[in-house]
Amino acid sequence: MPDQPEYTPEQFAAAVAASGEQAGTPATAGTLSSGQPVIGEALSADQARAGTPATPAEPAMAAAAAASGLGATEVDVPKLMAFIAGLQQRVESLEAEKAAGRGMPLVGAAESLRDLFVTHAKHNPGQDLADGKRLADDVVDAAGNAVKSGDVSVLRGVTEKMARYLKRVDPGPGDHHYFRQAVHFAEAHLPDAMDRFTPPQAPAAAAVSSPRGSVPVISGSVTG
Repeated sequence: MPDQPEYTPEQFAAAVAASGEQAGTPATAGTLSSGQPVIGEALSADQARAGTPATPAEPAMAAAAAASGLGATEVDVPKLMAFIAGLQQRVESLEAEKAAGRGMPLVGAAESLRDLFVTHAKHNPGQDLADGKRLADDVVDAAGNAVKSGDVSVLRGVTEKMARYLKRVDPGPGDHHYFRQAVHFAEAHLPDAMDRFTPPQAPAAAAVSSPRGSVPVISGSVTG
């Protein structure tokens, strides 16, 4: 290869300015740490140290990240591990409840009963089952109240009423599997859930104490 011509700094700066005017884009000239001149965008601090010219997109990306407050995100490993441990503990608790035979939650069983009966009613438009729909809604409401109060007596009464209603409107022989499942929930699943239901524990009353402590009683004094 022929030897590259040598330029003085003044000649190089003039050539840079001339090339920028011809292209219509102002160019900047810099010098790498190695002493090699660079034509192009301004260098970042890291690139100047590394001797690598900046690409046009990099300064814009850096400015956008600074404006948005985004940047490198560090993961808090102890906090993440504690969160995962909490989830695992919750899963284990649910599995333990299931293994202990606490059964299907009251609200879930009540909603299943209602949904099965409503589906049966849709498949049998010739039957007047409006009273049953309202009664099924009452069962769901009573289940929600039982979970909040811990008292299943109202729910038990409404469920028994629903079971009696289902016997009265039995469609007879045929493929009525939604109705049969609704009966099974009213007569078995929901009552079993009530038997296994554990009322929520009431929070312990906080002890009330006086910051002044006890008041000494002087012998012979009259109080009251």
